[in-house]
Amino acid sequence: MRFKGGALVVGALAVALAAAGCSETTNDGDNGGSQEAKTQSGSISYEAADNTGPAKAVEGATKGGTLTVMQNSDFEHLDPARNYVNVQQLTANLIYRSLNGYVEDGSGKMLLVGDLATNPGTDVNKDCKVWEFKLRDGLKYEDGSAISTKDVAWGIARSFAPELNEGPHYIQQWLYPGGAYNASYKGPYEGGQMPAGIETPDDKTIKFTFAAPHCDMPYAAALPTSAPVPQAKDTKGQYDLKPFSSGPYKVKSYTRDNLLELERNPNWDANTDPIRTAYPDVYKFSFGLEQQQIAERLVADAAADQASITWGDTPPAVLPRTTGAGVAERVAKGPTQYVWYLGINNQRIKDKKIREALYYGLDRDAALKAIGGTSAGTPASTLMSPTTAGFEAYDAYNAPATGDVNKVKEILGGTTPPPLVLAHSNTPLRTAQAEAIRASLVKAGFQVTLKAIEATSYYDEVGRKNTPFDLYLHGWGSDWPTGSTIIPPLYDSREIVDEGNQNLAYFAEPSIDAEIDRIKTLSAAEQDAAWMALDKKIMTEFLPEIPAYYDATHELFGSKVGNVFLSDAFGAIQLNKIYVKP
Repeated sequence: MRFKGGALVVGALAVALAAAGCSETTNDGDNGGSQEAKTQSGSISYEAADNTGPAKAVEGATKGGTLTVMQNSDFEHLDPARNYVNVQQLTANLIYRSLNGYVEDGSGKMLLVGDLATNPGTDVNKDCKVWEFKLRDGLKYEDGSAISTKDVAWGIARSFAPELNEGPHYIQQWLYPGGAYNASYKGPYEGGQMPAGIETPDDKTIKFTFAAPHCDMPYAAALPTSAPVPQAKDTKGQYDLKPFSSGPYKVKSYTRDNLLELERNPNWDANTDPIRTAYPDVYKFSFGLEQQQIAERLVADAAADQASITWGDTPPAVLPRTTGAGVAERVAKGPTQYVWYLGINNQRIKDKKIREALYYGLDRDAALKAIGGTSAGTPASTLMSPTTAGFEAYDAYNAPATGDVNKVKEILGGTTPPPLVLAHSNTPLRTAQAEAIRASLVKAGFQVTLKAIEATSYYDEVGRKNTPFDLYLHGWGSDWPTGSTIIPPLYDSREIVDEGNQNLAYFAEPSIDAEIDRIKTLSAAEQDAAWMALDKKIMTEFLPEIPAYYDATHELFGSKVGNVFLSDAFGAIQLNKIYVKP
């Protein structure tokens, strides 16, 4: 599904079903609260009331003011073709709209509804192979020009370009199944042709025709992939800096690594939007601050910071100060649907025995304590999160959370493992975590060198097939809570491309590819158990990487920010219903 940002943290999104829900401090207390996965429910809604704007008003909310988001590092991408990190998508939701989107109110129930589209899509032949979407009336870009389905088609087409391939790949793979999605069609920049299987008979209609059934299409259409990009406004590699607005806000200014400022898009019509309330007049995203400094400022709640939030987890040194009156009520916390992995590059570490030794050598407790202990998550043993439909807990190796040095020695049998390079984001929290992981592996007999990577290019670097690193931390959560958005993107070898990979283990096993194909032919009810069984098979027989911990988040906000809750679709404080108190 989505990557999780390096210094940051989707709760459980229900697929017309109920699904099990998406640190220790410097003292002995537990300041994290309950980190048990929650049961949450939701559905695809075709009800006219749910699909009609304006969005339901928030009681007591006021329009106006400036909301500031304080961050340690800048975004990697805002281009919809390249946007696959949760907080980048939360931000982009203010700038551009997709065919579908999620209505949330903080209650734990979400509705998937039409965003640009009048409803979540029509299954034309009732076989999930042909999907049609109709655009609403009155949709306009920031310059007042009309939004067309041809712009949606162009946006999808450009996502095939090898230089713009860091985003979601579901629709692309469904249009071009059986191998690398862009092996034959590489986007519209040479000749302007559209992908096979997409039709736009008029400016209000777009139709997708797939060779196989894809009943999850309404969910895939909620990803940035379906955001409209007018061909005349497509700046290719520079589109990250100023996406053309179809949402309630437009880019006023963007100085990389310093400040992104959004102002109102005067041509956005609230009556066309059932999702966004757009209460603040201005959003400012301030980059380059140390996460501890951010947390301390939000705890202090000085006047200049009272209308601010952060998506960064609270550092361990600040956690004890977040439990008292006046602060505790200004913390958004809870489990998400992310799993953090110690990724292992299977192109470089081909011996399962070495991977198994690494599994026992990893001290999960130390990795968590470095970033906040139980407020940051709980040790993991499965590839899929407890928020996933059909989840069943198991531990194929029964390794203690603190690791097992003696077991490592037994597995290695006196042989010396190869020297390893562990890559990590260069944020303070991820650096501290990497140091803790390195220490545990060194204790177990491994030689490990750390390599810090700029947070603004971290997933780009480890997502290159020829990446020189052996190990790297990465977080992944389902785009919707089924195994189909976890196992195939992470472990299907046919999805490995030169750049922009989600299979960061670079795991290639034909028998697993074949089983993925088989499971996709099953009914939705049968798939849940089958994905879980495949999770266990991959871990038991191949161990391509190490599930380190099930993610949780602990985010602070100022006293003048209203209607704050964690988005179940993105696992961080939402922006669509937030407001600034007068």
